Amino acid sequence: MKLEHETTAGEHDVAIPGGCILCGGDLAVRFRTEGAVSFCPRCNWLSHPRVRREDGNVYMTHPAGGLA
Repeated sequence: MKLEHETTAGEHDVAIPGGCILCGGDLAVRFRTEGAVSFCPRCNWLSHPRVRREDGNVYMTHPAGGLA
């Protein structure tokens, strides 16, 4: 993970190289106190991943938005 910069209080932008689960592009993630938002500039995928911190690691999951 590469820390890009701190935005406002409680917000952090991070770039995850190869982190897009759809196309393998770099994933831009903004962590906020109320949740996270991710964006892939290669395929334009937007997501609201669930994030949890455990034992010094950060885990991000992308739950399904609905059922087909």
